[in-house]
Amino acid sequence: FGYLVKPFAHDKDAIQALVLFAEVAAYYKSQGKTFADGLEELFEKFGYFEEKTISLDFPGIHGNDEMGAIISQFRDKQPDTIGGLKVIRAQDFSKSIETTVNGKITTLPQPKANVLKYWLEDGSWVAIRPSGT
Repeated sequence: FGYLVKPFAHDKDAIQALVLFAEVAAYYKSQGKTFADGLEELFEKFGYFEEKTISLDFPGIHGNDEMGAIISQFRDKQPDTIGGLKVIRAQDFSKSIETTVNGKITTLPQPKANVLKYWLEDGSWVAIRPSGT
């Protein structure tokens, strides 16, 4: 899915991630550790996490319309829970707003995009992003 560490590449570019990986590996090697040792240290300090990406295909001439209808449904009626967890804040990047469960609205600094992101009570989040790729 790509990493964009700095904006000198105008697209997500794996070479940036590779350079950072090599830098981190060299740092831990200088301490007599492996990259896996360093990763374990980071997990112990900042916590473990799980990530899962689910990509759905919408082929054919009506695929973009189907994707648009789905994200519109989420935009029109925000879920209260996802996977049994309460949604505590929602971000709508097309409107550049974040809304908390108690109704507080703030402006997002990121560029506008057709993305919805829901933050859950346990700190996890779910993002919905239609894509033509």
